[in-house]
This record gives sequence, structure tokens and C-alpha cells, in this order.
Amino acid sequence: MNTFGELFRVTTFGESHGPALGAVIDGCPAGVELTTELLQAALDRRRPGQSDVTTARAEADRVEVLSGVFEGKTLGTPIAAIVRNTDARSGDYAKLAKEDRPGHADRVWRERFHHRDPRGGGRTSARETLARVIGGAVAEALLARELPGLSTVGWVSQIGPLVLPLPSSVTRAQVDAHKTRCPDAALSSQMEALILDAKNAGDSLGGAVTVRVAGLPVGMGEPVFGKLKSRLSDALAGINAVTGVVWGPDDLEAQLKLPGSKFHATRADGRPSDVYGGIQGGLSNGEPIVLRVLFKPTSTMTDHAKAGRHDPCVLPRAVPIVEAMVSMVLADQLLLMLARPHRA
Repeated sequence: MNTFGELFRVTTFGESHGPALGAVIDGCPAGVELTTELLQAALDRRRPGQSDVTTARAEADRVEVLSGVFEGKTLGTPIAAIVRNTDARSGDYAKLAKEDRPGHADRVWRERFHHRDPRGGGRTSARETLARVIGGAVAEALLARELPGLSTVGWVSQIGPLVLPLPSSVTRAQVDAHKTRCPDAALSSQMEALILDAKNAGDSLGGAVTVRVAGLPVGMGEPVFGKLKSRLSDALAGINAVTGVVWGPDDLEAQLKLPGSKFHATRADGRPSDVYGGIQGGLSNGEPIVLRVLFKPTSTMTDHAKAGRHDPCVLPRAVPIVEAMVSMVLADQLLLMLARPHRA
């Protein structure tokens, strides 16, 4: 499948070293404020070559909107946007046409489809995620109109052994102020040094991105199939290099050892405990949704592959991708909730 969503649908297309990649977004209502500048700002947060802790591939990732927007507002018709590849070095991958890289999807794609594009991983490359960021930016614009109090913020909470405890509040400005996208300045400096050490050693690092969503109404999601937690898990697990999604506070493992009377205890003001991660019975409960997305170390390391350009750690550029997938799910769930409210 190359299409995500039921009512808010995002179709992505393109390969890592093809002429272009892009997205077609269908189902976005008319009249949503959306500009090229807004889409470009979202792509700039994910763009390669941002710093010495990311890949050296120097793509400008300039977005071109082909349809669905006029005078800064959506038309209610399909929105098509593309980004042209300008710094692909396909010669680096010439020998990989017959050689499978450890940890990559090369072998399984070849055995499934019997024909693949080996240049930069083709369709399996994480470069495909720029199209998801485009879809996420459109979703955020829709959510901003319909739920003006909504806030979705992701940040790097772990790289290797370095872990940031869950902060009481985080803004995107605080996150983007640091190369690593860890909002804690001191820990970010340590993470940066750790990434550079791994890069210089020809190695790679994994970690986690934490996301907090605040301002959702009660009742978003479905009570049986299509639960909000399952929809978000499905979307996030589909991001390249993701190995798992963990819900609730970062001390959840310790809280699981508590008896039920303490685990399920409400707060002093009567609000639900944060152990639920903002979702109960498949539906949003009005509290912030908190989750962590776990990423494995980059599969291609410089000591294993002298050709090709790769992130020594995907975490810094993964933050806007995670936020985009969350926003796409929420936009789709919002439209579904409005279409079938289940009210007496």
C-alpha cells in the first residue's frame, strides 16, 4: 500500500534516486490555510545535510505545489506536491544491484518483487518520508483550523545510553534550537558528541523520540476496531527504522509493578492517571497523549559501506516524521468522528 488513511488520505510516490518524490493528499476540506512556505518550513526540519550529525547528502528539498491550493487556501480537491532530487549519487550504489546490504530491505524486496531499484534503497529509503512530512503539514493545517488548541510536539529523548526524563513541557522552538533535537541543552551536547564519536568510528546509534499531544477532545478514535492507540501504533511502526512504540510515562515499567489500586488511581483533581497515555477504551480521554517511538541504529555504517551517504543516527531528523504521522492519524480520525459522531 502506498496510501494512508480513510477520509484524510495521503499517497506517497517516488524513489530515493529518481527524478522526484511527492505526495497526493485527498480528503482535505476546502478553505484550509495552506501555503508553500508552510510546507517548506516542515520539509526544512527534515531536510538532509542540516548539520554534522546528519547525512552529508545535500538536498535543498524545495517543494512544488502542483494542485489543490489557490491563493493560500485549499480547494477541497487533491493536493499534489513534489520535491525534486538534485544530489543523488547513483554511482555509489552500482555494485549493490547484485549485493544485499546487511540490515536493509534489499534481499526481501528482491525475493518478493524480483526487480528493484538499488540506488539509495529506492522506494525503501527513508527519503520517502519527505512525502509523509508534506502530508503531515497539510494535516496540521487542517487540525489548526478545527482544533485551535491542539499541540503536537516531538523531541529526541534518547540516543544510545543517554536518556532525557519526561519534561513537564516542551515547545518546538526549544527542540529545534539544538542539532540533536533534544530540548535539554546539556544533554543535547552530550548526545551530539556521542553521535560524532560513532560517525568517526564508522558506527551508528539508535534511540527514541517522545511525542506529547495536548488539546484533543474526549472521544476521538473507535471503541473496538480502529482504536486510536492502534491507529497511531500502526502509523508510527511504519516509519523506517522504528522497532516499537511505548505508551504512557517513561516510568511505566516501574508503575506496572504496582497493585491495581495504585496503578489506576485518579489524580487529586479527579483527572485520569497519566499511565493511560491519554487513551482509554480506544478513545482519547482528554488528557495529553504521551508515547515514545523506538528507533534502531542506522543499518548502513561507514565501516561497512565506503560508498553512499547515511545518517550516523536517524533520531534528529526523525522528529518531524513522527510528528507528521501523528498529525495524519489525528486529521483522519477527526474527519471520521465528524462523519459518524455516534451521538443519541
